[in-house]
Amino acid sequence: MALVVDPAFKPRKQPVQARSEAIVSALFEASIQVLLDVGYRKLTTTRVAERAGVSVGTLYQYFPNREALINSVIERYLDGISSSIECDCQSLRGGSLDEIATGLVDAFVAAKWRCLNVARAIHEPLVDVGGAELVRAAATRGTELVANLLASCRDTAFRDVLSLAQFIVTACSSLLQAAVTEHTGSVQRSMLQDHMRAMVLGYLKETRCRS
Repeated sequence: MALVVDPAFKPRKQPVQARSEAIVSALFEASIQVLLDVGYRKLTTTRVAERAGVSVGTLYQYFPNREALINSVIERYLDGISSSIECDCQSLRGGSLDEIATGLVDAFVAAKWRCLNVARAIHEPLVDVGGAELVRAAATRGTELVANLLASCRDTAFRDVLSLAQFIVTACSSLLQAAVTEHTGSVQRSMLQDHMRAMVLGYLKETRCRS
């Protein structure tokens, strides 16, 4: 199903040339920095443009308002997370249950940890800029990936891989988001990873088909 985006959150144009891409990347990075420094309520297009080293007029060539800018930041972040997980999971297809469960968790954690600052920065504005739709689309993409991996498992069979995949994606995403936004500094990556491995592997062992 195609993602329906509110027109208010759409960018004016997509960067095509290298220079345009560099400007948009600078605006995205500046947006994250401003969000971390002052929060979404105090974020303005002027602050972002100044931090990026461009004029407000240049910013408006690409984004009609701050909501469209932050929506695009979230979209790029989620696409990066999904692509990273997909890349890390390529070698898991056809693996054993232990290999798939462990590899999935490791891929989820690694992708999140690569972008900790962005995860913290986008937490506040997520609802206000239509981010929920983007999150749902990313979850659907992740669910399809996990379902395909479970279906390929060489030593274990499952009756409803799609439902299992939905639970795994929801559970892992929720745990990781809570860890990086609410408890960053108090939750160690290794400890979180160990607990998530045990959760996913235990769940899959309990829901596998019995011979």
